[in-house]
Amino acid sequence: MTSRERGGILTGLLITGAVGLCLLIACGLFIARNIRVTSRSNGYGGDNVWIDTPAGNFSIRAHEKDGKLPAGIPMYPGARLTHGSGGGAVFRWNSKDGNDDRGFAVAGAEMITGDPPSKVLDYYREQLPEWIVVTEHDGATQFELQEGGYKRIVGIHAQYDGTHIGVASVGEPASN
Repeated sequence: MTSRERGGILTGLLITGAVGLCLLIACGLFIARNIRVTSRSNGYGGDNVWIDTPAGNFSIRAHEKDGKLPAGIPMYPGARLTHGSGGGAVFRWNSKDGNDDRGFAVAGAEMITGDPPSKVLDYYREQLPEWIVVTEHDGATQFELQEGGYKRIVGIHAQYDGTHIGVASVGEPASN
């Protein structure tokens, strides 16, 4: 290979790299000029966020640390909510033309009790008889129910400081 051929290959690579860099800068400028992000504290220990794009807007409304369990999930008797537990958020996409609007809500909390996992399992089996019970390989047990556009979950796991009970609900915004 002659030095002239090597120089031609090197020039081609440099031009390709320069074009790629220009495209990257152009994409960055487009995003900076056309996408706006706004956040505001909601007074519940979280922030609400709005992202406006040329295609529509995406919003996240946080409901942090409200100290409540997701709807339809009973509190285990004698359990206490862990510090900072009990909150959620609503995620919503609104397209500019209104044809592709979507949303979902997430809520969750964690409780802890000194009772053994077997007693907690018995309580939730009695309270939630129609729920599906799933036992995982690490000894944790999970109850699940999916209906009406949302899924509710109760997870039970023994740890060094007691039995932890995690509860969550994921689904349509109106379900939470």
